[in-house]
Amino acid sequence: MKRIILIGSGLAALSFIEALEEDVHVICLTKDSKTTNNSYLAQGGICFSKYEHDSGASHAQDTYEAGHLLGDQRVITSMICASYEAIQKYINQGINFDRQVDTHDFDWALEGAHTVPRILHIGGDRTGYGLMQHLTACLTRHSHITTYEQAEVIDLVHDRDGKICGVYMFDQNNELQQILGHEVVCATGGYSNIFRHNSHAASTVSSGHIIAFHHGVPLRHMEMIQFHPTLLGTPTNNYGLISEAVRGEGGILKNAQGVRFMDDYHPLGSLAPRDITSRAIFEQHQQCYIDIRQVRGFKQRFPGIYQQAQRYCSDDYSKGYLPVTVGAHYTMGGIKTDLAGRTNLPHFYCIGEASNTNFHGANRLASNSLLEAIVMGQHCAAVINQQPSRPLVDPQPSLVQIPKISEAVLKPLQAENEAILGIERHGACMTGYLTRLHQALEQAEHITLTQLTPTLWQRYVRVKMLEIICEAALHRTESRGAHYRLDKPKMQTALQQIDIEIVKGEDMHAQHIKRTRENQTVLPGR
Repeated sequence: MKRIILIGSGLAALSFIEALEEDVHVICLTKDSKTTNNSYLAQGGICFSKYEHDSGASHAQDTYEAGHLLGDQRVITSMICASYEAIQKYINQGINFDRQVDTHDFDWALEGAHTVPRILHIGGDRTGYGLMQHLTACLTRHSHITTYEQAEVIDLVHDRDGKICGVYMFDQNNELQQILGHEVVCATGGYSNIFRHNSHAASTVSSGHIIAFHHGVPLRHMEMIQFHPTLLGTPTNNYGLISEAVRGEGGILKNAQGVRFMDDYHPLGSLAPRDITSRAIFEQHQQCYIDIRQVRGFKQRFPGIYQQAQRYCSDDYSKGYLPVTVGAHYTMGGIKTDLAGRTNLPHFYCIGEASNTNFHGANRLASNSLLEAIVMGQHCAAVINQQPSRPLVDPQPSLVQIPKISEAVLKPLQAENEAILGIERHGACMTGYLTRLHQALEQAEHITLTQLTPTLWQRYVRVKMLEIICEAALHRTESRGAHYRLDKPKMQTALQQIDIEIVKGEDMHAQHIKRTRENQTVLPGR
């Protein structure tokens, strides 16, 4: 029986399993519990532009413009058109997207940077939870699924011919284990929780990108990290996300003086793209709020957010306001793949937020992430269903050596990462920071996997991820989307077609490569 190793348990992972043939043994490895992932927290919804009857043209244009002209036309159009069948499949299975009471038509929602309402949602603001519950129920037909929780994957296994044939992982007892499989699928999610202020479900940083990097798989656009403009709370304490759908239903961003400041930043006002809205809030240098007094039936439309507001900011809520702050939310950068998750390394795939297909460009359009997870999961399964089985023989020992980073070295680097690599960046600051990251990696003692512990691995992952982000950000010499440089504040037309890839250089350092995409893959602006 074919053995598939799946790293991760979010929406991309479950979509992948659901689309696999039944005579496959899936070994699902997740570093937390199987329900501790961002998919369960997703509030707003999922884009479904099938009934706009324009073959995805308007949705593609919104995606491209929200991504500040960095996305790839073929990828954007292909992903959106593929989503019609992918989402319709779940509708046919009986998933309960919210419908209007009187007409029973879908209750389409509008979110930031969309030109028309095209967002489906479940339970008001529990779309991710609804999708995950639906797919979990669908998986009961698969009798060959083995799940390991608290299992952190740290390396890939090669056979004697150099082909990927498994992974090394720490199990729940922190013991190093080798798991063999014919194909390895990475669905480890993003790296936004490298920053202190984030909307991430887990506290440990996912390591799929680092593992791919070690094995020569390019990472692309790692500088592109989206900060969500509306986490509930203050700059010192936040309590989860406030969906953009709240603003789509009439919520208005205001500062502490009651000024509708977003009207000065973008024609869409409070529904401007996320990167623009986050920087605007950041530049207020004061507590900001969403005025929800014009949102009809807030408690019924957004029950989850209502509960959080009642728990953490009941006084503000009673006055019709929700306090908001910015926080790292989504990473557009990731492991370079095609729409089916294929990488340049045979038998190693990557899907969902962990990947980069050039779909999102420099900033993700609201509610495109769940769409991407479903499409990539289904497409990857279709490819693997066609792969023949092969003997799993003679796995080779890992040759990777990891710098042993101390807490004393990590702590100051972690403390300043948001100031240097957050919403606003500066070349000189990044240059100095990158030097310190290199010193931390170079001066540390290097140890083998057998000497490693989960704590040491996580320290290394954090420092290495910061090096990768900083290398990419330093060499994108412009401001575009989520990447804003104070010393390079303008978007450069000449860089619109430039993809920045990070590969393994000498001494394992992150090395950037600039690649030019073809002209015909770029959409014209409106």
